[in-house]
Amino acid sequence: MQRKYRLKMYNLSNILVIALLYSVCIYNSPVFAQQNNNFNDEIYKDRVLQKIDSLLKTKYVLSEKAIEYAEEFKKQYESGYYKSYANSKEFAKQITADLTYITKDKHINFRVIEPSGVGEKAASSLHHPIRYHILGINENKGFSKLEWIEGNIGYLDIRRFYKISDIKDLVIAAMKFLSNANAIIIDLRENGGGSGDYLSSYFLKYPTQLNSWYSREDDFLTEFWTFKEIGVERLTDVPLFLLTSQRTFSAAESFAYDMKVRKRAIIIGDSTKGGAHSVDLYKIDNQFEIYIPTARAINPVTGTNWEGTGVIPDIIVPSEFALDTAIVLAKKAGAEFAKAKEAKFKLDVEQMQIRMDRVEILFRENKKDEATAALDSFFQIADKHDLINEFFIDVLAYNYLSQKDEDILYAILIKKIEFFPKSPTAYETLAYAYYKNYKKELAVTNFENVLRLDPDNQNAMRMIDRIRNE
Repeated sequence: MQRKYRLKMYNLSNILVIALLYSVCIYNSPVFAQQNNNFNDEIYKDRVLQKIDSLLKTKYVLSEKAIEYAEEFKKQYESGYYKSYANSKEFAKQITADLTYITKDKHINFRVIEPSGVGEKAASSLHHPIRYHILGINENKGFSKLEWIEGNIGYLDIRRFYKISDIKDLVIAAMKFLSNANAIIIDLRENGGGSGDYLSSYFLKYPTQLNSWYSREDDFLTEFWTFKEIGVERLTDVPLFLLTSQRTFSAAESFAYDMKVRKRAIIIGDSTKGGAHSVDLYKIDNQFEIYIPTARAINPVTGTNWEGTGVIPDIIVPSEFALDTAIVLAKKAGAEFAKAKEAKFKLDVEQMQIRMDRVEILFRENKKDEATAALDSFFQIADKHDLINEFFIDVLAYNYLSQKDEDILYAILIKKIEFFPKSPTAYETLAYAYYKNYKKELAVTNFENVLRLDPDNQNAMRMIDRIRNE
């Protein structure tokens, strides 16, 4: 039978997670037991095993393999293999091990539902949201370490991918921290996956298609693309190194795989764990739940994924030595990157100087329109290099305090307001410039603008009173 694939472009922020480790798809089934059930009840255990069998057969992502896996599991439990287990946790642990052996799929996990200990009932709808919240606090949303290493090397140790909509500000802050690095190392050695790869958007151009995910149940291929809006400049050229280990799993592997096949990063360490399926969580009853893989990754470059094999590093070293290896390589690559960046910056600074010289000539010749256009061109180049901040503009303006250059001074400070329209100090600086040059009405107007943005600004109030009483 030929399948019809329905294709649709999704922005990463609008789709469900790659590895649904915490979301819940409740399976409509009878409640077989309460948490305090006597686990020696063989009829109860048989029902649980039959339900696992049914879910595996009907939900597992590889439909052609699902029946085979379910039949093998059925033979095992019908043989009485699990009758000796009187402890629910040991029962769950053994079933997980057996299902993993049968399917070779490391995402399968059958477990006892346990409360978090803060008051919610284990089997309630509140259980998973509370667990997820507590986990996020304890793990700092996955961000374990952010460091600046000698040689202008940025280092990020990230241990879980949380949903980007929940941690956007934290991600942007981290990326801003790394933005001036000459090379970046991202440590995925302890990252077990989570709610999707959002980091690719910061290192690849937009739009770039990432891994797609095919859902068996929906018969639907969901395409993942880099974000259009990421809150900072993309770091598409900076040398990038990813550290991996045999513990790197799921969404972390997705990120590493995308970066490798796009030749955007050098992967260093051990081969990863090999989980290219995403899961749904099915509630068996009030005592048990099971994660079952329901979708698989399909990379647009390779047409396949890393299931079972893992992501093979470009440089294979024991994971405990991966960081040391990466630092050596990052310093070398960073030095070359910095040299090229400095050369480009030097050329642009020369152009800025040419434009600023022209600004001075044109203002002194009273050609204000042409002078303003030249000043705009100057700031466009400066902005390209992220030079624009209030201090940079103030220092630039300081050179034109003399009365003969007051028009240049005002023009620069007006540009400051254009860049920072919500800054009271931007208006305050211009107000003082007007006041020092005896333009009292313009000074008052700008001090009033200060008060509009900062109604409690005492200095602005006193200056307005002083000017009006002079």
